[in-house]
Amino acid sequence: MNKSTILIVEDNRSLAVAMAAAAENAGLKAELAPTLARARQALDKYRFAGLLLDIGLPDGHGLELINDWAWDHKPEIAVITAHGEIENAIAARKLGIAHFLDKPVDFESLESFFQTLGSRTPPNPTGKTESHPTPFVGASPVMRPVFRQISHACASTQPVVITGASGTGKSHVAGLIAQSGPTPAKLETIHASSLLEAHQLEQALDRTKGSTLILESVHTLQSCLQDLLVSSIDQQEAPRLVVTSDDTGLLTKVEQGAFNRELCFRLQVLEVKLPPLKERNEDIPALTDCFLGELNKSSHARIDEHSLSALCRYDWPGNVRELRNTIQHAIITSAGQASITLDHLPPHLATPQTHRLSNDEDLEYALKLWLDKQLETGAHYKQVSARLERLLLRILLDRYDGKPSRLAAALSINRSTLRKKLKQASEE
Repeated sequence: MNKSTILIVEDNRSLAVAMAAAAENAGLKAELAPTLARARQALDKYRFAGLLLDIGLPDGHGLELINDWAWDHKPEIAVITAHGEIENAIAARKLGIAHFLDKPVDFESLESFFQTLGSRTPPNPTGKTESHPTPFVGASPVMRPVFRQISHACASTQPVVITGASGTGKSHVAGLIAQSGPTPAKLETIHASSLLEAHQLEQALDRTKGSTLILESVHTLQSCLQDLLVSSIDQQEAPRLVVTSDDTGLLTKVEQGAFNRELCFRLQVLEVKLPPLKERNEDIPALTDCFLGELNKSSHARIDEHSLSALCRYDWPGNVRELRNTIQHAIITSAGQASITLDHLPPHLATPQTHRLSNDEDLEYALKLWLDKQLETGAHYKQVSARLERLLLRILLDRYDGKPSRLAAALSINRSTLRKKLKQASEE
């Protein structure tokens, strides 16, 4: 039985790939179109069950596609915008569009849209849809520059350095960039351990000429092999290098005398810096859903509220890798049950202090921990209150893209009062 196909019109390659993989998890196929022109070509060939349409595209406004609709079949449509202006919403409503997604895309809302496509007629494509790597999921503020860096790397043929702590997903991102880039799909991955010999590196470079070579943990490469890599990069038809390094970064390694300066400058054309999972706590629910779908395809088990709260409260020293292993543990111990509970999590996550009874209690628990640290420094009530308000304002500003006017309108705050508070916060 053919799966329904959705057309994703989005010029941000990494976001498009992530949404395509989410569609695959929902039982759909996905076709990507980065421009209006490519979208029109796809609509000439296929009958799609759904359409995810970005507002801001390189060759025009996304709603032009709907306004000038020239095909006999009209799919279910969701509009994506990074701007959220009321004008776009009004224009889309007038064109009969009922679904709206703001960037950064909330994957639960995306899943809800996919569910509306279940009763749509399956498409009859005249060609094959492309396959997509598993997404690098993230919608937290700290991930926005990361996705921009990934999209730049996907569109380039220049070397890329991916830095981050162990378990943050460097190998995953390296594969995503290599598979989504403009160079041929042939690629190879080798690890730059102390056991790597010169002939092995030379053979890998030769096999991947004109394509991509992923070199993991490049900072551990022996100095003689670093010299070999410098000379090979400048050769004709040399492969594109996508390398990973620890969170220290190659420039710091050069300053410490632990890495070849010339090699660093040749590799450091584009850089993707991956944050630890504890800095992107908001992404844990989406990552959890992603791993549940990836690791447990035969079941539709969901994680309950208390267990998800325990995952969100944990610091994750092992980062995304540790979260994935935890979900694997929970799937195994739940033995096919419909719901994953605290009993299915590893013991260090299922302790009483990680239980979540309500949103208020969850906030109270975190606030008590924060207050303990403040009071240990001898802070007075006025200082504690001011710090808490500064933190609240910072979080709210991040939520509203750093725009005080949007924050004031959304929370019914007097603009003058808000400006005064922001000024006081910046001066303290």
